[in-house]
Amino acid sequence: MKMGSMRAQPLPFLFLSNPSKSITISPFSHQLFALFASSIDIPKLATNSEVVTTLTQEEVTKINLLIPRLCLLNHLTTAIQLTTTSLLANLPPKSLSFSILAHSLTSQPDMTTPMSLLTILRQTPQAHSHLSPINTMLITSYIKKKRPKEALKVYNWMLRPGSPCKVEKIVYCVLVNGLCETGWVLEGLKVLKDMVSVGFLPVGRLKERVYRSLLREARVREAVELDKSLCDCFEDVSGDGGKKVIDLLDSLIRYWSE
Repeated sequence: MKMGSMRAQPLPFLFLSNPSKSITISPFSHQLFALFASSIDIPKLATNSEVVTTLTQEEVTKINLLIPRLCLLNHLTTAIQLTTTSLLANLPPKSLSFSILAHSLTSQPDMTTPMSLLTILRQTPQAHSHLSPINTMLITSYIKKKRPKEALKVYNWMLRPGSPCKVEKIVYCVLVNGLCETGWVLEGLKVLKDMVSVGFLPVGRLKERVYRSLLREARVREAVELDKSLCDCFEDVSGDGGKKVIDLLDSLIRYWSE
C-alpha cells in the first residue's frame, strides 16, 4: 500500500463481532499505522466494501512484523484490530505470532482488553482454530507474571458452555504448577482434578510440586495419600486408578476449609 493512499482516507478495520460495522482508527493511530505500513508495504486487509479472504505468505510476514511494533508502542487496540481482521483470511494455525501481543495484553493493569479480544475471536468462526493457542499464551504469561487470578479467569472462560476452545495438557500443567507455586493450592487441586478427569496425570516435577505444596499447607496425610494414589494409578491396569485419584481429590477439596 502506498503512503499517499493511506493519507487520503482512514484505514477502516472490520469489527468482527458485527461485519456490517467498521472501526476507524484515531488520527494519531492511523498516522502510526501508515508509518509502519509504508516501511514494510503492508497490504490493506479490509475496506468498507471488501474483505480479503486470503493472504500470501509475504503479507503474513509483514503483518507479523507490524503487530509487535504496535504492541511495543502500546497501541494495543490497533494491534488487536489488525490481528482479528487478519484472521478473517482463514489463516492456518501458527501463521501469526501472538507471543508479543499476549505479553502486552497480560501486562495491562486489568483484563478489559484481553477479554475483549477473546470475545471478538469467539464470535468469529474463522478465528476459532487460533483461540486455544492464544488462551494458552495468555495463561502462561499471567502465571509467569505471578497473576494466578487472571490466569484462572482465562481458564474458566475456556470452559464456558459452547466454547470452541480445547484445553491442552500444557494448560493444565502450567496452571497446576503455577497455582501451587504461588500458594493457591486449593485452586491448583481443582485444576488437577479437571486434568485427571480428561485422562492426563501429573508426572515428574509437577507431581512433586503438588506433593510439596500440600506439605507446606501442613496437610501431610493428604500429601502422602495423593502421592501414593498417583503412583498406583500408573500401575493400575484395570483403569480404575484415575477414578480413585478423582475421588481422593474430591474429598480433599470438599474438606479443605475444615
